[in-house]
Amino acid sequence: MYCGQLQCYVIEFVQSWLADIQSNYGVNPVIFGIIYVVCVLPFWISIYKIIAGLKNRRRGQVTTFTLILGFTILAPFVYVAFFGRNLPAWFWVVAAVVISYSVYSVLRRIRKKKPGT
Repeated sequence: MYCGQLQCYVIEFVQSWLADIQSNYGVNPVIFGIIYVVCVLPFWISIYKIIAGLKNRRRGQVTTFTLILGFTILAPFVYVAFFGRNLPAWFWVVAAVVISYSVYSVLRRIRKKKPGT
């Protein structure tokens, strides 16, 4: 495969960076990414089902899909918590910000769609 000098440099840099992450922190970035991508569909389905459950006053549906939603938000970070080692403090700060913003964003979206608000 032909690649320009800059392209090859960038590809080699990213491959080296990902390998360093895995060897230094025990976390495979590819697995993290796969978990993150696999959780996208259940994330959006959960939001839809929560909103539908609120409109139809189905508490069980809301509870079930809120739990699924929480899992989809936390799953990639749970992987890091279990398998990561020697992670810098800034990673956990960034993770907390990402998780907090995700929860805030979801709650805001659900409140907009909730009937009677």
